[in-house]
Amino acid sequence: MNKKTITIIVGIIFLFIGSILVKQNYGEHKSHNSKQVGKTDKYAIQWTPSIQSALRKEMHSITKNYQELVSNLAQGEWNKVVENSHNIHSAFILKQELSEEDMDDLYRILPERFIEMDSKFHDHALKLAMAAQAKDGELASMYSGKMMEGCVSCHQVYAKNRFEGYSNHEKVSHEH
Repeated sequence: MNKKTITIIVGIIFLFIGSILVKQNYGEHKSHNSKQVGKTDKYAIQWTPSIQSALRKEMHSITKNYQELVSNLAQGEWNKVVENSHNIHSAFILKQELSEEDMDDLYRILPERFIEMDSKFHDHALKLAMAAQAKDGELASMYSGKMMEGCVSCHQVYAKNRFEGYSNHEKVSHEH
């Protein structure tokens, strides 16, 4: 099997997984808080309504660009992959839409680990863009996978109440 075929197969797999995650988690999502009554989660972040609204917009933007990125990567549409990667890297809707007071709240409520994971995710998006500029499908696919790992790791820890599939996870088993 040549590199192009492998890249296309990997891209299709990522697209499939991403589509399932989006459909399950951003479709007609109902809160699963009723299952969590009486439980406290030491990793739960108490979002303010304005921060939560901006965060959802940012997650939707990232999801949309990631899905397009995977499809574009599988097709070798390098310029589009670069654009999608840059859109993800610079997805700072939170900073664009929040008031100064909201930003103060954000920095007060975000755990250091969350900030580290988010920073690493955005760094992988930038590295993916650089790999796409170099038309290096193997490296771009690797960073696409690292981005997905970042999503899964963060959601397992900080979004258990939003994603039912992670509600039984106590902690991330490993991280690269």
